[in-house]
Amino acid sequence: MKIGFNESTALGCSTLEKDLELCDKVGFDFIEIRLDMLRDYLEHHSVKDLQHFFENHAIKPHAFNALYTYKELFSENDVSARRDALMDNFLLGCKTAQEIGSHEFIIVPPMSADASIPYVDTKNNIKVDCVRIFRKLAGIAADFGVNLCFELVGTPKCSVRTIPFAIELIHEIDEKNVGYAFDPCNIFGYKKTNDYSGMADADVNKIFAVHINDYDDVPEDQLIPSNRCFCGDGVLDLMNYLTVLKKMGYEGMVSIETFRPEHYAMKPEDVILQAYNTTRQTMLQAGCL
Repeated sequence: MKIGFNESTALGCSTLEKDLELCDKVGFDFIEIRLDMLRDYLEHHSVKDLQHFFENHAIKPHAFNALYTYKELFSENDVSARRDALMDNFLLGCKTAQEIGSHEFIIVPPMSADASIPYVDTKNNIKVDCVRIFRKLAGIAADFGVNLCFELVGTPKCSVRTIPFAIELIHEIDEKNVGYAFDPCNIFGYKKTNDYSGMADADVNKIFAVHINDYDDVPEDQLIPSNRCFCGDGVLDLMNYLTVLKKMGYEGMVSIETFRPEHYAMKPEDVILQAYNTTRQTMLQAGCL
């Protein structure tokens, strides 16, 4: 497997330009680019500059992060201004991916607008919405050579909370460029599930992105992004998580993704070095490097 860096990890203290330099220096194989940080970068640089960087450095681009869909997207109840804003982000990611040699885009199924409010709908309605949304996006992404990484989120705010339901939806969507993005914190978010064996029921060839992280020992209602931590500092069974992936034959990228305020108060070089060392140590321990 390869080690990746998700830009959310140093979001509050760094930039895309700085992340590229530091991640390449410490040894990350891949970087996942945030769309908001890409837009900031493009205020003073061009996509050609980004392309040139990757052509001349060891680190390579992986998934763009992230597109957050909503229930009404591409339906008769959609609002054009909201759809246009989403599509502007989506096309920016797809076009940039094509130019710099990236092939993945993280897509999150519909969620509640307010994170404190659970997503309430029938399973059939959720399926109808996800099939409509992902098939439409998949057709557009295919023209750019981009795969869509369906990312389940286990906390109540999300419409797709479990591995079995995500697998069911990928089968129903039935597009060759729609697959999975697995994240242990997202899986743990559903009733603090610390068993990752369900991933083995997914087609390993459709696992397009894998994240890694850990969680503070907090009550279930406090399983929020700011309580994510580096590997080995929390309560997740990351050995189980990585072992399942290894036994499946997954050999792709495993990307560290946290959203921790303490990290944002640090120097980016310190955050990125610690992110690399702790992720690498965990992956070595699991026999994944």
